[in-house]
Amino acid sequence: MKKKLTLPAFVLALLVGLSGCDLQVNNPNEPDRGRALASPDDVETLIASTYQQVWAIGHYWDNANFAFNHMSSRHTATWGNNGQNDFGREPREPMPNSTSYRWSYVFSEHWQDAYGGISAASDGVRAIDEGLEIGPGGERNARARAFAVASQAVLSCLLSMWYDQAFIVDETTDITGELETVDYNAMFAYAMGKLDEAESAARAASFTLEDAWINGNSWSNQEFADYLVSWKARCAANLPRTDAEAAGANWSQIIANARSGMQNVVVIGEDRSSDTSWFDDLKAKAQQNGTWHRMHMDWVGMADQSGEYQDWLSLPTQSRTARKMTFGDDKRFPPVNEDGALGESVSPTAASTGPLHRYNANIIFIASRGTYRQSHYGDARYDVYTLSCNFCESGDMEEMTGQELSHYIAEGHYRMGNFAGAADIINATRMEAGLPPAPSNPTDPVPSNGAGECTPHKRYDVQGRCGNLRDAMWFEHFENVFNVFGGLEFFHGRRNDILPSGTALQLPMPAGDLEVLQRDIYTFGGSAGGGAGNPTPPSIVPGSLDTALERAAFALHRLRAQQKTARANQDLVVR
Repeated sequence: MKKKLTLPAFVLALLVGLSGCDLQVNNPNEPDRGRALASPDDVETLIASTYQQVWAIGHYWDNANFAFNHMSSRHTATWGNNGQNDFGREPREPMPNSTSYRWSYVFSEHWQDAYGGISAASDGVRAIDEGLEIGPGGERNARARAFAVASQAVLSCLLSMWYDQAFIVDETTDITGELETVDYNAMFAYAMGKLDEAESAARAASFTLEDAWINGNSWSNQEFADYLVSWKARCAANLPRTDAEAAGANWSQIIANARSGMQNVVVIGEDRSSDTSWFDDLKAKAQQNGTWHRMHMDWVGMADQSGEYQDWLSLPTQSRTARKMTFGDDKRFPPVNEDGALGESVSPTAASTGPLHRYNANIIFIASRGTYRQSHYGDARYDVYTLSCNFCESGDMEEMTGQELSHYIAEGHYRMGNFAGAADIINATRMEAGLPPAPSNPTDPVPSNGAGECTPHKRYDVQGRCGNLRDAMWFEHFENVFNVFGGLEFFHGRRNDILPSGTALQLPMPAGDLEVLQRDIYTFGGSAGGGAGNPTPPSIVPGSLDTALERAAFALHRLRAQQKTARANQDLVVR
């Protein structure tokens, strides 16, 4: 008896319009081509809907966003929802890439959303290229096509950031043939080419986006093009899987794009009860101190001045428990450990005029799932969404911020050796938070106050040493991309080699698609491999006496080797 094969989810998403063949495939979740593309207005509506898939990937909870927040050790929780318990466990375990896994959507939802949006955008481009006219004489064709190509580009970029491999698909793809995956670097190159194409198309036209296409943003064609330039910076900065890969990124181009792109993007969220797609689970749920979020001790400990974090680190992982800490001059943290106490409310895009974090007296996470994941501290910057009603998701929802882009510029400066330029950027938010400026000399520690307190301390450092410029850069970046867009905190930790040891660096292809394609199911993390290395800072600090002695010893060794080679060459002289 032959095994019945079901088409992979991504192929089902493409069948609406990419295939010219009459395939007898029934998929009740996808509209047929005739109904979806019945008129020019229908095609335009289809294209306009594609950005909602970008929004879903960046802001929903029924995907990988919550699990990977916990893998970054910026957030912590022990609840099973969204794979939080499984993916946040230490030591890290292989990610359970299986169709039978209860939260298998962690692997599949980004994948399906991306290819669903790419399918719709490609259908629209194909219809236009075949002669469809949207509006009198096709006056709205340029806008529709530019928007569709932009969606293809951004969704392909997201696939390259999240997955180790993916399929390159657009309106020219023949899905009746055999499709091959490409690795994330090739997927990224394709996405960047598409972003260039979309930007050029937008700048060459003259249009205004409909307000509902990116909800609340009736941009001009030039503003839309500027937005795509910002995506170029976001994609390129967040692609690298390791610090070594990040060192090879084109940071000069990232800096240029981050500077010239649109700086702040706000989408108007609508409550889920309104039956729209514009709600933001990251801001309404992934920061709520009473359910799915506390600040991981490895994060909040960098600001601790009491020594409790270092004592916590000195214990075996399973023996660690939540600690009360003190935070010195950093105004983003509560000045005293009073339950729920907050100062002046601040904008999410402001560095600080009052606490962004709060102390919680209660411990809500299940001890049997690891007391090392318990924490008293949480974020408060999105309280406006969680306190105004029961999980309200309406109002201004940040999708991209100038601070995010500025920190890509800072990282680029640092990686290119412009340490003063990096310091200038990170010191803007440090000083607003009440901290002294970090030094531009990368080997110098951040200044201490009269009480001997410094922020940040080195992450994972049991010795409690003051951090240097790079530590301060990491700390400010983490602070300023919190829940702006799904994955940003994880990608930041990934490319800087500061994820916990064994943490998977990317998602594998979903098991369901692998099964249909009759490929072996694989995964990453823990004993499965493909995980982060040991992030514990070395015991020898750059710029210290120990380092100087190391360099001297190395130089002496090299000099002796040169002398030995010179003597050997002398012996080879024919006399």
